[in-house]
Amino acid sequence: MIGSLVFLIISAVLALLLPFESRQVLGINLWIKPLKFAISIGIFLYTSVYLLQPLDYSTGKLNLLSWTLLGTMLIEIFCIIFQASRGQLSHFNTTDPIGRIMFPLMGTAITVAYLVYALMLVDYFRLETNLTPAMLWAIRIGIVIFLFGAISGFSMGGALKHTVGMADGGPGLPFTNWSTVAGDLRVSHFISIHAIQILPLLALVMMQLDLSSSKGLSAVVVFGTLYGLFCVLNLVQAMQGRPFIRI
Repeated sequence: MIGSLVFLIISAVLALLLPFESRQVLGINLWIKPLKFAISIGIFLYTSVYLLQPLDYSTGKLNLLSWTLLGTMLIEIFCIIFQASRGQLSHFNTTDPIGRIMFPLMGTAITVAYLVYALMLVDYFRLETNLTPAMLWAIRIGIVIFLFGAISGFSMGGALKHTVGMADGGPGLPFTNWSTVAGDLRVSHFISIHAIQILPLLALVMMQLDLSSSKGLSAVVVFGTLYGLFCVLNLVQAMQGRPFIRI
């Protein structure tokens, strides 16, 4: 929880730096990427607090997993901010000597975070919780889709770029900079990893609407299935070199 607040502060500082920065990386203000990651990681850590709590973990195991997630995210944001401050790419950078160290370091950190969530998924099927069926399945499906995001993530790492059909850095949507002229693997990745927020929020809405347990569960399963299919189709679209939104 403290870590999520730290990333909120980091996001605010990076946002304040934007107007005073003229340097660019891949055609956009070099602080935009660190800002996007800081916001996303802050939300991820905040979400992790609530996803870890229902699991019947010992204090030692809970602390280990919590510090592991926070540590991996601190490594990620440090590398991104440090490389941005140098006007260098953080991801897919194999030409800069420091980049050749930091890029695989980030990949290792993210892999460890995925492994923590894979363990959590197993335990959400294995351990008893006090969650409603709708919330339990929202979390289960959300983590499955979150882990699916590793496919697009590792595909980008293997190709050393996120754009399919042209080089990185072309025309893109505001702020996200998702390509509007070619396939962009970041779109499916983004949609997939944020399933762990969207599906539990849906379950909360079902609870507020005071639906029956069966109706709430059905809504979560149907929406989760459609959401997962959307992530798959979006990934296929990107791999075919077609943009998420063409402008």
